[in-house]
Amino acid sequence: MTSRTPERVLITGATGFLGSWIVSALIGRGIPVIATDINDDHSRLNALCPDLPEGMVERRICDITDAKALDALITETRPTGIIHLAALQIPVCREKPAAGAAVNVGGHINIFEAARKHAIRRIIYTSSIAAKPRGEANAPSNLYGVFKKADEEIARIYWQDHQMPSLGLRPYIVYGVGRDDGETSAITRAIEAAALGRRYEIPFATRSCFQYVGDIAEVFVRAVRSDWQGALISDVSDRVNSIDEVLEAIRSVVTDAQITSAAQERISPDTGFDTAPLRQVIGDWQETPLVEGVRKTVELYRAIDTRRHETQTL
Repeated sequence: MTSRTPERVLITGATGFLGSWIVSALIGRGIPVIATDINDDHSRLNALCPDLPEGMVERRICDITDAKALDALITETRPTGIIHLAALQIPVCREKPAAGAAVNVGGHINIFEAARKHAIRRIIYTSSIAAKPRGEANAPSNLYGVFKKADEEIARIYWQDHQMPSLGLRPYIVYGVGRDDGETSAITRAIEAAALGRRYEIPFATRSCFQYVGDIAEVFVRAVRSDWQGALISDVSDRVNSIDEVLEAIRSVVTDAQITSAAQERISPDTGFDTAPLRQVIGDWQETPLVEGVRKTVELYRAIDTRRHETQTL
């Protein structure tokens, strides 16, 4: 594994949950970031990093469906790597499929074209567990998954035709401060409720890979500083837990937590995970144990709540 200096990383979808954590992790390593999104709401990042180092984050607005604007941004900022996170999620893809295709597929192509034009040899993008085949059709079960599977195939063709290396990562149920959108954000909401002394019921039961967001951020940071060949696709974890084990972890950290789960089963893939391609790029890494990830999340929620109260009393 090699790295080059000076590093400068472009992140799309930078105001989101994962984006904010990855920006924080990069600047913690002293790596400047061009943080792009279609809005300038960096409240998640501000909560994680209330005292951002001066000059480490250049905040830009850019719509990845606008190929000319994206090309102009990359021409101006000249990043050494791209972390591509921008996407529309399952409900929007279901309700507005054309918009979903424009962002999730068209925007993905624009990223690869811009990287090819500017000879950027490190692209890490979020695919999804939704791209995995499942059910009787042995295929993705929704349009979001179809779009993400198409993104993986697009990356494969860019390696085949242009020798453009890429790494598509498939995070699963990621939890941590700032995860406030989507069905599986219920895990984070439960931890937040426990931290702040509130009741909460997780609206489903399941077995899944529950991944601490700090680990996911670390994986992206290590990958964008590495070199590899091919269009790689990788899961990020193969560690499976049940909702009961999540509840046990929460209660071990917050002994008086009033957190429960509904009986309704949420069917999720719980076998067939492969992290070998990722380890090929970044080497071995140690996942944060579930209890420790919950502990870190509880502590951060309480610290943020304390800061908020102190600000209100000034």
